[in-house]
Amino acid sequence: MDAVAEFLRRIPHEIAGAGGSLAGRVGALVLALVLNLGFYLPSLPSGLPGAGLPGLDKVVHLVVFALTVWAAGRLLAPRRRFPMGWIVIIAFVHAVFIELVQLALLPERGAESADVLFDVIGIALGLGLWIGERLRSRSISSGADLDDDPYGDGLPADAVQDGEPLDDGVPENRDA
Repeated sequence: MDAVAEFLRRIPHEIAGAGGSLAGRVGALVLALVLNLGFYLPSLPSGLPGAGLPGLDKVVHLVVFALTVWAAGRLLAPRRRFPMGWIVIIAFVHAVFIELVQLALLPERGAESADVLFDVIGIALGLGLWIGERLRSRSISSGADLDDDPYGDGLPADAVQDGEPLDDGVPENRDA
């Protein structure tokens, strides 16, 4: 639990160091999560603009998942290395869960494997946007070569904090 508390304590400082506001990043993630609730509605509202457009459902899946992964990455991993794989895995499980709920509990919505495909494309797009933003901001702020920062945390490979080497809980591969 101490590691989680330390992680949560560190987030506002890392966001300030990365540029941007905590409120803006929290707001983007909250918006994404609210949009995700739409996948659980029994049916789409009839007066929704563009509801009859073919393929709109797939675009919504792609955009909502891209926004969710990008916003979660911006909030949880602004500078230091964070296991973005967990965000990707959770987003994928959520994509499958949505379709299972629609299959079992929302028959008027219907489950489609194409929705999961577009969710996965959205997850990849959100991850790519997050990576691109980090690379761009790091190269602009430091003006240094990106190879100087192998972990993407804004620190050199042998960085120390408070006299102790940084330990993120991920074992290093010394053979590589």
